[in-house]
Amino acid sequence: MFIFEGKYPVVIKYYTLFLMVLFVSCNNNRKAPISQNVFGSDFYKGLSINDKKRILDSIAATSDSFTNDSVKTDFLFRLAAEYYYLNQFKKSLAVSEKVYELALVRRDTFSIARAQYYKADCYEFTNKDSAYYYYHEAEKIYRILRDNERIGHVLFKKAYILFYEGNYVESEAQVSEALQLLKKSNNHQLLYSCYALLGYNFEKLEEFDNALKYFNLSKVELEKLKQLDVDFEKTNNYSVNHIINICNVYEKMGNYSLAIAELEKVKTDSLKRNWPKDYASVLGNLGTVKMKAGNLNGVEAMFRESLAISKRYEQQNTMLFQLLNLSDYYALKKDTLNAIQCLKNAQVIATKLKAGNEIKSILTSLGTLDRANTLLHSQRFAFVSDSIEKVQRNNRNKFARIEYETSVIEDKNRMLSTERAYILFVSLVLILCLSALLIFRYFKNQKNILEFRKQKQLAEEEIFDLLKKNQDQLNQAKIQEQNRISKELHDGVMNKIYGVRMQLGILNDSDSNSVKQKRFEYIDLLQEIEQEIRSISHDLQAEKLEEVDFKGLLSRLIDEQNAIGLTHYAFTCSTTIDWIAVSGLLKINIYRIIQEAIQNITKHAKAKHCTIEILKLDKRIDLLIADDGIGFDSGLKGYNGIGLSNIKERVTLMDAQLSIDSSPGLGTKIRVSVLC
Repeated sequence: MFIFEGKYPVVIKYYTLFLMVLFVSCNNNRKAPISQNVFGSDFYKGLSINDKKRILDSIAATSDSFTNDSVKTDFLFRLAAEYYYLNQFKKSLAVSEKVYELALVRRDTFSIARAQYYKADCYEFTNKDSAYYYYHEAEKIYRILRDNERIGHVLFKKAYILFYEGNYVESEAQVSEALQLLKKSNNHQLLYSCYALLGYNFEKLEEFDNALKYFNLSKVELEKLKQLDVDFEKTNNYSVNHIINICNVYEKMGNYSLAIAELEKVKTDSLKRNWPKDYASVLGNLGTVKMKAGNLNGVEAMFRESLAISKRYEQQNTMLFQLLNLSDYYALKKDTLNAIQCLKNAQVIATKLKAGNEIKSILTSLGTLDRANTLLHSQRFAFVSDSIEKVQRNNRNKFARIEYETSVIEDKNRMLSTERAYILFVSLVLILCLSALLIFRYFKNQKNILEFRKQKQLAEEEIFDLLKKNQDQLNQAKIQEQNRISKELHDGVMNKIYGVRMQLGILNDSDSNSVKQKRFEYIDLLQEIEQEIRSISHDLQAEKLEEVDFKGLLSRLIDEQNAIGLTHYAFTCSTTIDWIAVSGLLKINIYRIIQEAIQNITKHAKAKHCTIEILKLDKRIDLLIADDGIGFDSGLKGYNGIGLSNIKERVTLMDAQLSIDSSPGLGTKIRVSVLC
């Protein structure tokens, strides 16, 4: 038994023994559930952090004896979460890895995705590359499950990482997609965070109107949060953060009076008493805005008080910015010695935080104020600039590269799986053929000859399926390669242009009108180039058949089916259709619909004849596929095979009209009508 030190050593000792007995008994009696209520009990909540860690460790050591079922999976997820809340990220990761392996054994797709998400959370503060990778893995599974809520959550996490790395354009794209998926969500806390992150991105991109727009949308979600039964402290902190976000934008727009008025409203004694960290942020921002507005009255005291609170709670970031604010204040007051001292103190913190841009700013200011050491500061500035540039080169497109390298590994795994399946298939065919030959030699009668013919027909169908799968894989590989090239063009070139655009923003240091005008001209030009590249990227992603004889392509498809199948296909196509003028997207979907219909007829219809007609009626193209097979009850609710589902998805993609008419014994008619 464990020996604990703490406020209640004896009680904890017996309480842990009780837990272990409970879990062992649950394992012996499979009908008894593993209780998760221990984590929510008043006793557990009242323990110290160290005592909680010891209890969690003892539970984790016992968990291997539990039966691998959904109850154990849920319990381990809760255990990993408790470790995470205590900042025990390595232990949380170990439990998440365990539940991932268990989910693989049980083929529990949802739990596999959830475990990947938990692993990403464990890496979020220590290794953002790994965090991004596991979020991406979870996203792929959630997309298969069509769980929009969780896809939106993962996209927000990826967008946050991209924002942290300074990739604001791609972060904006990810969080925008998240909001599209969360349109019908009631998760107001997640919606608040998404809108706020989008506002941060636009603020960094200096699109201040958009920044205000999305900060205000986050406020709408905040008001909804306040109406629910949620933690008031969180909603209150959100309210203060919202005011600070809005005022930061007002400050950058030069609207100092409005920013001062809003910050004065929340600078209350209640905020100082109950949420001192937020009070320090408000105080520092208020002093900054007043200083920029030219009102230095009381500013030094604000910065000093904010700095003192930040030191008390060890908020390194806030301490750094308050020291920078004080250096600016002393520089305005011509107090060079105090300004230099504040900058040196700020440099120590910035170096500890690895805040490269702030270090460059500090060295620039020191080079101006500390003239006796200007050369030394210039040399350090050059060294820091080179280091930051090297890091930026290494980081450039690294997250896109993570997704690409992951897809390459997955493609290789799929190829290996295909090879194994092919070997197994060939082996099965050989065994079937040998068995048929032995049966034929043994019985030597008409009945066995007929059975052999049936086996041969099955083998032909399997060969047909294999050939068709092979063709589909070739087509899919072509599409994937085309989209990959498109993504590399979008991500690579866009980020390089964005980097140049951010460098142009450095011209803000100059106040001359000519430099400002030149800067805005370059930024506008780069935005036009960005839009042009977006258009190119979009065009590359579409499947293009402009240079192919489409009618001939369809004829060859029909001829191939007539050569290998039992159904005779008759194909007619209107000569008035100008296929060159028809979009590639439309043609590839028509082609795929015909392929799906042929596959359904081959597998299910048992038809002797089938007619395929393509007609031109006014501005529409009509596709009619009719067979004399066994048909099915098209009015039966819930009838929706894989083939028909694929056809419906294609029709939706083209914004076309679809009708399916079928009855048992009367064949099937499929009609697709689309504007061309």
